[in-house]
Amino acid sequence: MHKKQKNYIYYIIISIILITFFLNFLLVNFERNAENGNIDNIANAYWYMIVTLTTVGYGDFYPVTALGRAIGYLYVLSSLGFLGFLISNLTNKIMEFMEKKKLGYFGTSFTNHIVIIGWNEFGKQVAEQIVRADHSVAVVTNDKANIDLILNSFSKKNIFPFFSDYENFENLKKANINQAFSVFLNFNDDTENLVYLLNFKKHYKNVRLIAALNNFNLRDTFLSAGAAYAVSKVNIISKLVASYIFEPDAAKITEDIMTTSTEEGDFDMQEYKVIEKNPYLNKNCLEVFTDMKIKFNCVLLALSRKNDNGERIVLKNPSKETKIKMNDYIILISDGKSKESIIEAFGVKEGRF
Repeated sequence: MHKKQKNYIYYIIISIILITFFLNFLLVNFERNAENGNIDNIANAYWYMIVTLTTVGYGDFYPVTALGRAIGYLYVLSSLGFLGFLISNLTNKIMEFMEKKKLGYFGTSFTNHIVIIGWNEFGKQVAEQIVRADHSVAVVTNDKANIDLILNSFSKKNIFPFFSDYENFENLKKANINQAFSVFLNFNDDTENLVYLLNFKKHYKNVRLIAALNNFNLRDTFLSAGAAYAVSKVNIISKLVASYIFEPDAAKITEDIMTTSTEEGDFDMQEYKVIEKNPYLNKNCLEVFTDMKIKFNCVLLALSRKNDNGERIVLKNPSKETKIKMNDYIILISDGKSKESIIEAFGVKEGRF
């Protein structure tokens, strides 16, 4: 607020205080010695003014003299504007609050969630898969029109839309970005993604970033710039299309298991972190494979674990002697119905959260 605006507000407040004091002072003088007069002190005068302006009208105090009633008429007429002002101001404040809340200005309490920066149809499809897996998503967009589209497409339980200038990196804290599991950069142009990645890393060095690329040749550039993963949309689609051309059934299965399953007969690929509660900790893969098929009707595909250098590697179709270790990730295929039992038995949700 500018200094001139502040001075104007102070002037208005002081003027109101002086005018009301002057009127109430006159009212007391007019009424104090009148027969049947009951406004005989300044406190009673202010009480009469307040109940009149707010249209409460208790009737416990009222003017009896002509001059006192003249001031009373002034209060009655003023009450119409005063009440309208209160209702209008209150309505505007409520609407302003609701608008700010809808735009995400009060922030979110989400933790261990996914933040998507940039919104389009591709981002929507990514968010749908994450939400179907019962994880939370915060979406940052610089287009207000997207806010209603997002809120109408998802449950508020799992989605937090946030309207913000992309370059206001400080503002991203309202998406609780420091507590996010990872951030997905979803701009349409690779150059825009790369520039944003470099600027983002200056403010949030430890946040895990994933970028979707149009040009697969830029993958190493993104990884060098600090992205945890750089995924080529064209590369994935081309492989799937080629598979459909000469092995359509295998391609259909591949497409199915890439989506999140929620129902029986709806299969997908999942990974679960091995914690102390996991019933397969320290057991060999042959035993695990057999037991998981019998109990959960799911298939063990691979293990993900860190090597001696601290790098995570994937053991595809691990040998029967390989034992499950603490902090491994078990990668498997399961349907939506079995997933609930697996989560309960393993003690963790699906994914690296």
